[in-house]
Amino acid sequence: MKRRFLICLIALAAGATALLAQPAVTLEDLLEEAETALAEAKAHEVQVISPRRVAKAEESIREARDKMGKAGSDNLVRLNLESALESLETAVTHAETARPKLQSILEARDAAKAAGAEVSNLPAWQQAERGLMEIAGKIEQGIESELSGLREPLAQQYWAARREALRDGLLANAKSDIAAAEKLDGDKHFPTLMARSRQAMSRAEALLAQENLDDCRIAAQEASDYAIHAKGQIEYSASAKSSRSPDEALLLPYDDLLTKMAAEWGETLSFEGGGEAAIRRFEEMYARNMAREKAVRDSLEGVVMTSRESMENSLTDMQTSLADQQNKMTECEQRIADIRAERDLAVSRLRKRELTAQRAQIAQTAFDPGDAVVYQNMDGNIIIHLYGVKFSSGQATLGKDQKSILKKAAEAIEVFPDVKVVVEGHTDAEGSESSNQELSEKRAAAVGKMLEGELKSKVAIETVGKGESTPIASNDTARGRALNRRIDLVLTLP
Repeated sequence: MKRRFLICLIALAAGATALLAQPAVTLEDLLEEAETALAEAKAHEVQVISPRRVAKAEESIREARDKMGKAGSDNLVRLNLESALESLETAVTHAETARPKLQSILEARDAAKAAGAEVSNLPAWQQAERGLMEIAGKIEQGIESELSGLREPLAQQYWAARREALRDGLLANAKSDIAAAEKLDGDKHFPTLMARSRQAMSRAEALLAQENLDDCRIAAQEASDYAIHAKGQIEYSASAKSSRSPDEALLLPYDDLLTKMAAEWGETLSFEGGGEAAIRRFEEMYARNMAREKAVRDSLEGVVMTSRESMENSLTDMQTSLADQQNKMTECEQRIADIRAERDLAVSRLRKRELTAQRAQIAQTAFDPGDAVVYQNMDGNIIIHLYGVKFSSGQATLGKDQKSILKKAAEAIEVFPDVKVVVEGHTDAEGSESSNQELSEKRAAAVGKMLEGELKSKVAIETVGKGESTPIASNDTARGRALNRRIDLVLTLP
């Protein structure tokens, strides 16, 4: 029976994929579609919120890639790729639902990533990532009762990782530059520059604590500049002192620079009276030239402003015309996008419906004739009527001979990934309504318990008793009553 079931599974899977190919889709195209869908899911970090489903899709794609091109494996490759696409679609849908439940955590995580915590792979980041995977896994499995006290601590872990990353990223260079200057006795040779550097560093740390990142960067750069200045001056002084004429080596380059700057302005700098007098004359020269340049700039700004106003008027007219054309183009593009979306949705629904129909046929082959009937109802659910599961009158105990049928039912359920199962117990109209209701509940519970033991994968099972409320035949005949005494498995697809 198991061998026949597997053969039918492979054969009907081939038939299912053939039906889906309208027009035919090559395995290479299907693989590309699955890999593209996986890449898009990861780009939106769906694997962070739906790790189990994305991992399942990755495994299916990996298996398909390994089997690609091997003799007799085309049907299995196609089934793997269809399963991967279905898992990714379910993962994306779950992520959209679960994302609001993780909003505070994800906001903190995004902030930590933006600060560089992921790139630096800080210990606080690693710990927070492990915690998020655990919480996301519980939500994915529907276990949310334990999460109320875990969300806020995890968000705080991400904020802590962000603070560590900011401190490393914004202040590391400044600290390194100050340490380099200290190593050359900067406090001894240039105490003023070193004091300014440390004051700027203190401001940077205070600004970081206040989350004023822009001003923190400026202050940290200022601290670096002062420390680098001190280090450079120490090295320059040491080099000058080692020359034949230390005073000349120390001062002449600065004098030459001031002389060249004066020449650029068309003036000559006199060094009569020594350095201080020369500096005063240079400052006066600088002020004169800055005033002259400002007057030229102001004049040019007036000309530019007039030209700009004329150009802006012309540009406004052109932009108005262009906007009209763009609006028409946008309307056309939106219509095209809507048509494509409607087409893609219709194709997706058709694929899903036809794949479900084929799986229902595969599931039917798991049973011997007369044991069960498998079909899809109008709500899109899969119904398995277990006619082979029988109870003695008024009893809710399953015999050993019923186990084989429930084992086949478990095999049939495994054909449908990620389903929820409701076991419904039904009775005929013999006896009181209340006793029939109670009996149907007990029978459903007995079947659910045995079925749970036969399933290989984790499937959510719910049991309900319907009593005599939903007959499928007349209760006026023995045959009708026998048909009404049944167990139905209702499989809700994702």
